[in-house]
Amino acid sequence: MLQLVAAPAAFLLGVAIGPLWLTYLRRRGIISVDVYKGRRDVPKAGGLIAMIAGLFGMSLLSLTDGELWYVVAAVLIVGLIGLLDDITDVNEIVRVAVSLFVAVGLYFAIRLRMTLPFMGTFYSPSWLAVLAIPVMTNAYNMLDPVNGFLPLSNAIIATSLTINALLRGNIEAAYAFSVHIAASMALFIYNRYPAKAFNGNVGSYFLGAEIATLAAVYDMVAPLVFASMPYIVNGILIVFSAGGIRGRNKIARPTVLVDGKVRQNCDSNVLSLTRLLVGDRPMGEYEIFKALIYLTAITSALAVII
Repeated sequence: MLQLVAAPAAFLLGVAIGPLWLTYLRRRGIISVDVYKGRRDVPKAGGLIAMIAGLFGMSLLSLTDGELWYVVAAVLIVGLIGLLDDITDVNEIVRVAVSLFVAVGLYFAIRLRMTLPFMGTFYSPSWLAVLAIPVMTNAYNMLDPVNGFLPLSNAIIATSLTINALLRGNIEAAYAFSVHIAASMALFIYNRYPAKAFNGNVGSYFLGAEIATLAAVYDMVAPLVFASMPYIVNGILIVFSAGGIRGRNKIARPTVLVDGKVRQNCDSNVLSLTRLLVGDRPMGEYEIFKALIYLTAITSALAVII
């Protein structure tokens, strides 16, 4: 019974706490600027909505699947680092180190396995599976350019993983990924265009950590990599063109906003997926959103097919 109600309960809780959390953020002045619309009062840590919803749903599932308590602990730690960064600005190396620490802890806590397409299942290199946690957490953090993309793309990716789990006959994994969908959609209600709240690092870190940790626990890392290819490509472009892992305020932005349209910044040597999208012509915020969602839908479908 708990498995059936976990996802709906998570979604309803996330939607219910949204107004209270956003009011608190405005009162405390934890706000940012929506450069596309000229608004200066948008709460910037709205991702806590997804975090609370996701942790609640996972806690319900943990009552019947004990291994999920490790997931709850892992994503709570990473999500809190994201929230702390939204409030006080945590060094980027520390953020990466924390997600790597969580991955190492999971490696020793659970005997993991990793199945690769056309190759089979392996136990000895399971450390490759837990590496998905720091990699995906930071990749998700690097691609949150427009209203609505992060939570909706997470829902799409998690849907593909849910289908994969059902095809494998792993009902427990399907329930867990459905909770991730619910938490993502609860956040999407507040982050969709025009956004009432930004996701913040708490949103991108929590969602990235949760889906990666679930993928590691349920041997779904390979489908996750395929489905998340837009995030991975964007992360690779930024890290290599910027010469390493750097905070957003330490690199020249790869795009600029001119007359309400996003254009590539020719004075910057940093590449990103968004810069590639606007390379031929300037695009508006919603155009970028649709292009990124189409890409995610395609890669998520390929994750199911492969």
